[in-house]
Amino acid sequence: MKLFNIFKSIILEEVSMDVIIDAIRKRKVLIINYQGDEPGGNGLRQIEPVCLGISKAGNRVLRAWDSEGASHTAYLGKQPLPSWRLFRLDKILSANPTGDIYNEPRPNYNFNGDDSMVRVLVNAKFENLQPQTA
Repeated sequence: MKLFNIFKSIILEEVSMDVIIDAIRKRKVLIINYQGDEPGGNGLRQIEPVCLGISKAGNRVLRAWDSEGASHTAYLGKQPLPSWRLFRLDKILSANPTGDIYNEPRPNYNFNGDDSMVRVLVNAKFENLQPQTA
């Protein structure tokens, strides 16, 4: 199975973790090509990646604000609404920076990581916005 996943990532050109880590650390807006589950799972998305980790199912996952794209979590008519999404890295076929930088967290951003992850590898930092600890 491990060998299969290696070949799958080579054949499908799975996005590099380095690209994702760089985008989180430098708060780069990305355009990703995502091969997700239907309905509305496949297609391009513009995202603000904030947290990379390991899911409870053992998958490498990315928490990101999905500002535009084929999201299927909430709609206004037929238009998908911006929202937080969890993306499996093995389903991100490409990731390209737009040249834009995001400087503030979106509503309900978790400064401590992500509850859907058993392990956080990288989490975005927002200078002067971190919550004060006692």
